[in-house]
Amino acid sequence: MSEEWRKNINWKVHTDDRRVYIIRDHNWAFASWEIAKLEKLINGQSIVVHVDAHLDDVPDGVLVKNLLEAQTKEEILNVCQGQDYSSGQISESFLMRIDNFIWASLARKTIEEVIYVSNYRDEVFSFEDLFEDNKDQMNRLIISSLPSGFSYKHERFREIEDFLESAILDLDIDFFNTVDDLFDPILLPSDKVREYTKRLVELYPWNLITIAISPIYCGGYEEAKVLLENVLEAMDIDITHLSNW
Repeated sequence: MSEEWRKNINWKVHTDDRRVYIIRDHNWAFASWEIAKLEKLINGQSIVVHVDAHLDDVPDGVLVKNLLEAQTKEEILNVCQGQDYSSGQISESFLMRIDNFIWASLARKTIEEVIYVSNYRDEVFSFEDLFEDNKDQMNRLIISSLPSGFSYKHERFREIEDFLESAILDLDIDFFNTVDDLFDPILLPSDKVREYTKRLVELYPWNLITIAISPIYCGGYEEAKVLLENVLEAMDIDITHLSNW
């Protein structure tokens, strides 16, 4: 098993719970994401943190043959078949490659936002870049192939330390007023407020967490009090032990 990847460009393994995929070539990341969505391990329009020496942001991934038609695991695997780059021969265009799989998943709306952590020399190819040179035949073809409602957001860090150095969770608890109504608020149930707060806090080792109360937008002071108590309970914080600043 440890040496098989040397000879097989399509080598790929995953853990028993299917939450960790190990792949030889990067094109198989597409299949990992798409199969995970099929198995409901991830939702559509997910965020991807892409840590790589390369950006892998070539947009012709949206032109991959049978990309949008693939619905089953077998069809997804067929769409994702790799190429042997060590041979020096690249097969016909419009196939999945190690540099266009991100846009392929964007086109299928499996992912919608990408955080790039890469010191590669180029800037990230954006959605807007497609329209800057609208006389380019390839760009026009890509634009015409994008599905309705296509959305792509991205952010770029050049060093891992830049990405990890400062991560902030900024939570306004008026989020838990589900109707955005100042006079007739509908608050999430307390157990849901605690659950969502806990999940947010445990999502990442945040460097800083800021909590805004915004009582008016919670629906009033009593509503804000209820929400704040549940948020602090989920975070195991006793407000009486906090210091003024």
